[in-house]
Amino acid sequence: MIFSHQLYMVANNSNPFPYEVFPTEIMIFLEQAEKTLNFPIDFLGSSILSACSVAIGNTYKVKIKEGFYTKANLYMVIVGNAGEVKSHPLSLAYAPIEKKEKESYLNYKKEIEEYDSLNDDEKKISLKPFWKKQIVKDFTPESLIKIHSNNSRGVSILSDELFGWIKNFGRYNSSSEQETYLSFWNGGSISVDRKSDEPIRLDNTYVNIIGTVQTKLLSELTKNNRGDNGFIDRFLFAFNQNPKPVLWNNENINKESIEYYNFLIQRLFSLEFNNFNSNIICFSPEANELLIKWQNQSRRDCFNDPIKTGILAKYEVYVARFSLIIQLMHWALNNKSNNKIELFAVENAIKLIEYYTVNAIIINNKINNINPLEELTINKKELYNSLDSNFTTVQALKQAAFYKINERALFRFLKNRTLFKKEKQGLYSKQLII
Repeated sequence: MIFSHQLYMVANNSNPFPYEVFPTEIMIFLEQAEKTLNFPIDFLGSSILSACSVAIGNTYKVKIKEGFYTKANLYMVIVGNAGEVKSHPLSLAYAPIEKKEKESYLNYKKEIEEYDSLNDDEKKISLKPFWKKQIVKDFTPESLIKIHSNNSRGVSILSDELFGWIKNFGRYNSSSEQETYLSFWNGGSISVDRKSDEPIRLDNTYVNIIGTVQTKLLSELTKNNRGDNGFIDRFLFAFNQNPKPVLWNNENINKESIEYYNFLIQRLFSLEFNNFNSNIICFSPEANELLIKWQNQSRRDCFNDPIKTGILAKYEVYVARFSLIIQLMHWALNNKSNNKIELFAVENAIKLIEYYTVNAIIINNKINNINPLEELTINKKELYNSLDSNFTTVQALKQAAFYKINERALFRFLKNRTLFKKEKQGLYSKQLII
């Protein structure tokens, strides 16, 4: 089934968000939000992936091979100009989690009131209640670890202006927060010793990050060594290549679509630990074969490009993470298995990672003021500009002959992933450079 938005995006966007990876009900939800609320599918789709990651939390991790496991946590950035609809899609995606947070807080307040009403002897034999918080917005590094220690499922940093949060690294102490978040990304252990309280050690961390950044502030993200230690390389970037005026209308999103989305998040929250440990899920033989084939081919394609190789080194792990999220989303709404990752999940995860990889390359060029077209010879630059957004091999050969580029040189040129994407056999698309 091809949805109307998909047809539009293929015609007008060289790197459309592949929202066909979602269950049908969520695809409809995305289309309706775009139509009625002007929410770019790139922004809402990415926010939904993040929210699903939060709901899954530490309950599952995927086995890539013996001794190599990863979880479903995502580091996500929504990039757009001032005035673009960035924050509202994020709020919509996180609405069911915020509702759960509110209910949890009200329950905590009730329990703490009951605890405070106890006499001293009763308090000695009672545990003081704590708030099992999952979303954090304004916090110190110590408080984040404290919050996580009270919630083994994991926590999510939700920042409307992500750059403001990153800029404040080191505000509370002199320790390196960047290294802390590198460890969180891997799901590794972390400990903190505090003068005023007992030390805390977490052996199974799960930290999710998502926030928005204005396009003009992108270059600030790589300052203070953030572009050299792999911190920024771990982020997935979502942006709308075809922004449109945000025009009001009288249409309302279908309540049934919102209910389906709420049910999805609730069902993912119903996943439980396996005797206080993460459930281990493996790839089916077919899924594992595709994963290895994709990774090997991707490594070969960018072997001589240090920028792409650096991006791929982090992003190839995200293929496994997306596979896990997609499998469990389809378990929640389509009764797929939650005991193995199937071929369809890996196929869709690859679509997602190719979308985010193109974005990462474009963002890297934007940050470093690089225009890949300037590096081309005159005839290749003219060839690139003469090609349509989507073109066939036959059309490329015809244009190449006009600019005196032979067939062998053309096919080498078409392998440039910064400029082109091979949609399928005989069909390519140009990557839009911002």
